[in-house]
Amino acid sequence: MNTLKAILIMSLWTAVLFTGLYLLDAHKNYQDILWALAIGFTLLITHVINMVIYFKITGDRPYRWFQNN
Repeated sequence: MNTLKAILIMSLWTAVLFTGLYLLDAHKNYQDILWALAIGFTLLITHVINMVIYFKITGDRPYRWFQNN
């Protein structure tokens, strides 16, 4: 259940960030080198934050495919 909660929160965070990029017209300015670097850095930071969110919520035992009882 923690995995689903983490995925939901990561999805919300990513959606908020992508909405912000859209409102800043990043999709229209990606050919400018400064915009491209800023967008790339923003996406990299988003990915890192998503990983932090996932491991903070799931702890040191994230989703396991096979659970031995």
